[in-house]
Amino acid sequence: MICPSRQLWIAVFLVCATIATHPARAFDLPAGAKLRAEERDDANRASLATDRYNGETVPSFFAEGQIVRQAWKVDGTSQTSFQILTGLRDQLERDGFDILFQCQSVSCGGYDFRFGIGHFQAPVMFVDLGDYHYLSAQKGDLLTSVLVSRSKESAFIETLQVSPEGSTPPTVTIQTTTTPSPVRTPASGPVGAQLENSGRTVLDGLSFATGSSELTDENVPILTELATYLNQNPDRQVILVGHTDAEGSLAGNVALSRKRAAAVMNSLIRLYEVSPAQMSAEGIGYLMPLAPNLTPEGREANRRVEAVLISTD
Repeated sequence: MICPSRQLWIAVFLVCATIATHPARAFDLPAGAKLRAEERDDANRASLATDRYNGETVPSFFAEGQIVRQAWKVDGTSQTSFQILTGLRDQLERDGFDILFQCQSVSCGGYDFRFGIGHFQAPVMFVDLGDYHYLSAQKGDLLTSVLVSRSKESAFIETLQVSPEGSTPPTVTIQTTTTPSPVRTPASGPVGAQLENSGRTVLDGLSFATGSSELTDENVPILTELATYLNQNPDRQVILVGHTDAEGSLAGNVALSRKRAAAVMNSLIRLYEVSPAQMSAEGIGYLMPLAPNLTPEGREANRRVEAVLISTD
């Protein structure tokens, strides 16, 4: 039985269902996936996230029934965590699941979200706090969530499946051949391609002076390119995430980085007529540097804004 949380909107999806006897749909994981850990309970309770970390907690609802948690490792794959998540999401949608919530590390809420919703810990489940993806989904009285991340060499997948008590336990199959995918290299190429393939892109060419949220130049090709992508794809939504160098306090830099992201968003709205509904602005200060903060060049690289794709519906 599925028990709704306090959030009113989730009740649309979570009307307490009549117990069914059909088996849960299995995932078809990438070739080479190896089971690292498994926990099964015929009658228990699990939480699935319905929104990003809100500063205090991860908004969730609780599902009761047969619980199966698994952690998988995929060695040697060149697929990004975003590509793996997208493949699993497509499987769920083809099987009739509704996606309840999907997010990427920054848009999820970073550290707080990962440790608020993830179950398995390292070394069983490695999670790069700057590169993970999550989704929760529902099909009638079946619910599932997926957390995907990767190290330099391997991908890691955590799955949660909740089905009615007494139903056939869900199984997971492994692809027999490797799905072709691009070589895992630093993101490059058109902004749209980076967003579609990796889920994020650094907005190169933007310049902020130390301690300032003012763009030194709004006439930057990368803004034109991002605006074109958003205007041509009105169903896409991005979070603009500001980053700073390590000069000053964390609280001050978080506030500054949010202002920088908001400055970029305002430029996209004012100069390029991008819909405000397609964008939001966040900031995480100096917590995710691209380069060491020991040199002027490194600090300059870290003063940046990234675009993170959060919706493809």
